[in-house]
Amino acid sequence: MNQQTFVEKLGYFLRTILFVIICTVFIFLLLWTFCYSLHVFYLFLATLIFAIFSYFRKKNRKFITITLLSGIALFVISTPYNLRQYNNHAAAFQDQINRGYHLQFKEKCAIYGTLLIVITGDIIPFPEASIQNFYLLFPKESKTRIFYDDDFLQAPDIQKMMHLKGKNSVAWNKWGERFNGNFRFAAAFDPCTLEITDEGDHKKATLVTYFNYRKNYTTHNANHVLNGLFAFRIDEGLFWYLEHEGWLHPYNSVWIAKIKK
Repeated sequence: MNQQTFVEKLGYFLRTILFVIICTVFIFLLLWTFCYSLHVFYLFLATLIFAIFSYFRKKNRKFITITLLSGIALFVISTPYNLRQYNNHAAAFQDQINRGYHLQFKEKCAIYGTLLIVITGDIIPFPEASIQNFYLLFPKESKTRIFYDDDFLQAPDIQKMMHLKGKNSVAWNKWGERFNGNFRFAAAFDPCTLEITDEGDHKKATLVTYFNYRKNYTTHNANHVLNGLFAFRIDEGLFWYLEHEGWLHPYNSVWIAKIKK
């Protein structure tokens, strides 16, 4: 195999991977918007029908890829409208739960899909929260998961406690939390305890939190951006409902870090 052939095959492989990713994202959004009864679902459906029609008309993969990307792009462009619909439907789901009614399978799938979006969206800005949400998807008999990582020691409110002995509750500073260096970690660990122990020439920091969602609790985000044009709500109560339906699995989350004295 000469260099040109290798480059061609590598290029074909990478294009195939990209095509699979685009198809996966498209199908996920199609199903999620259907489950949430968002109007943009019909746009996805029309795009999918056109892509299938193009396939049988012997259009190449590049044309189909552009077609699917166009559907995703229109979904992004219509985000303000989609968010308004999403917020209204999420509020309706929460109200239904509060009144003691059960959600349909389709509605449960919508909430489950929302958590998948949260997990994916949090990977870079809130990696610890993303990890903990990911493991909510899987049951574990012991209901305890242990993680070895020292990134949480960067939190200012954690650093203040490194000289304390024994187990103490972390008092997260809520004032300007989005900019005070705590927000990334408080999003994953609030509330939690921190225990500092001596182990020879090292200190061991053990952070423990019970990772679950709260009943009938809602956070509102991006209300200040363009007069709320991109405002969206996270209804923890919907994830709480899935926990009690056995779709999600709360657990004790233990994070361990070792540092030199």
